[in-house]
Amino acid sequence: MIDRLPTPYDDKIFCPDWLAWRDPEIPEYLCPLTLLVHRHVAAGRGDHTAIASDEGPISYAELDTRVAQYADALALAGCVPGERLLLFATDSVDYVCTWLAAIRLGVVPAVVSDLYKTGDLGYFLADTAAATLFIDAEQIGKLDDLGDTLPAMLQRVVVRDTGAGASEPPQGQLPRYTLSALIAQKPPQSAEWQWHSDDICYMFYSGGTTGQAKGITHLAHDFVLVPARQGAFWAYTEDDIVYASSRKYFTHGIWPGLLIPLSHGATVILDRRSPSPEVVLELLEKRGATKFITVPTILKSMIVHGRTLDVLPDLSKIGLVISASEKISPEVFEAFEKMFGLEILDSIGSSEITYEWIANRPGDSKRGSLGKPVFGYELRLIGKDGTDVTEPGIAGEAWVKSRTSCMFYWRKFDKSRETFIGPWTRTGDNLSFDEDGFIWFAGRDNDVFKVKGLWVSPIEIEVAIASHDAVLEVAVVGVEGSDGLTQARAYVVLESEPVDRAALIEGLKAMVKPLGGYKVPADIRFAEALPRTTLMKIDRRALREAPDAWG
Repeated sequence: MIDRLPTPYDDKIFCPDWLAWRDPEIPEYLCPLTLLVHRHVAAGRGDHTAIASDEGPISYAELDTRVAQYADALALAGCVPGERLLLFATDSVDYVCTWLAAIRLGVVPAVVSDLYKTGDLGYFLADTAAATLFIDAEQIGKLDDLGDTLPAMLQRVVVRDTGAGASEPPQGQLPRYTLSALIAQKPPQSAEWQWHSDDICYMFYSGGTTGQAKGITHLAHDFVLVPARQGAFWAYTEDDIVYASSRKYFTHGIWPGLLIPLSHGATVILDRRSPSPEVVLELLEKRGATKFITVPTILKSMIVHGRTLDVLPDLSKIGLVISASEKISPEVFEAFEKMFGLEILDSIGSSEITYEWIANRPGDSKRGSLGKPVFGYELRLIGKDGTDVTEPGIAGEAWVKSRTSCMFYWRKFDKSRETFIGPWTRTGDNLSFDEDGFIWFAGRDNDVFKVKGLWVSPIEIEVAIASHDAVLEVAVVGVEGSDGLTQARAYVVLESEPVDRAALIEGLKAMVKPLGGYKVPADIRFAEALPRTTLMKIDRRALREAPDAWG
């Protein structure tokens, strides 16, 4: 299973630019902050805006200074190279600077969503064996609720305070430092850490939709490879102004929304507010964004909100709109282009492989497809018989080869062995290719189910139902019926309330019937909203485990 079997369509799947691509040389030791920030200052671009934030603009020179100050603050608190720092916070300038400061100091930042609950925070502290917790002041209650169950490895807590200072810890808990107080002490400047290119340098966590969230370990050489590949594929320049709506605890937020733009000397848009359609449209217009990286949920909400506006915002400076995370229906593509004059380019990626590995790009795209392999990422599809798919229109599990792939799941030996097979990473995503070499999504392994002995992928059912004008979102799962047999159930979020729900249900079933009678949902339920993971993907696991709780 180490070698990929060539297909007769390889010259279509792998474009000439992909075949000509060569990764940059990786030095044995490197300083990521030099690649992201220092070199732009040294090149005379220190005055250029690095971050356009809700707290004001920050130049590359100012960012360079701030990150050094934050690294000194962490060192003053007792952080030392080789430790792990868990960040339980969200998209502030403090958050971004602390993440970068950890890298500068030689500390491994592990990021998780601040939407997790108290018990989850306890799990992540224990699983990472983090010596330091960085936490937003508004999340302190979750830490306090852990009481005396804090793991022994945790030595200190650094609080991003909002000017009021941090609360006193309960009796017997660890001392807390406020970030602002540490910075105000102006400790001696710490040296910038030189990472070996194969050191574990940073960590993400999976969304936990298929079990316990898994720590995803990444190496320092990513800071050389990822910006070079992705930047060339999507033509990043120092004149770009980039907004990624996903939070920075998500690979789809931190890489395209911070690290790739900084590497190319561009400007990052950072805003701590929830990415409501009003906020997103305001930021795109006000900041003059040229690249917009987002997810289908945001795109749908922008369309719905846009229909209520008398005057649409001017988004004419945007030259690239990239979406990922979930399937986009044809109606969303069409409505978004008609409303804003912008084509959505779909893609697929994962934290395990470090950002996008298949994507559309200007001049080489096909609406509805995921695109073609990004430079440096090799794709193979493995069919249910365990052999390579070599013909179009046949789905297989996507395996990806990339030097940027996760080294292993942290403290998850068995899962690591299942997922990382030699140089290949199993994604769990079922894809197919067409005769033009474009890749199409066919569902995830853990989402498909059998009805009357036949396999059903929820994706095509969802696309059919989502084509109805009244439907905003839909999710389909397999549930056990009263006869003990599995049947399809659809959960539908409506954009507008129909006059006759019974008639709408029959109409939705009729839209699915051409796909095959066994694919027609036996049950269609209406929900106010669909459950989502902390990475804002539809949580089909929650629908399967509590099928009657959502509609």
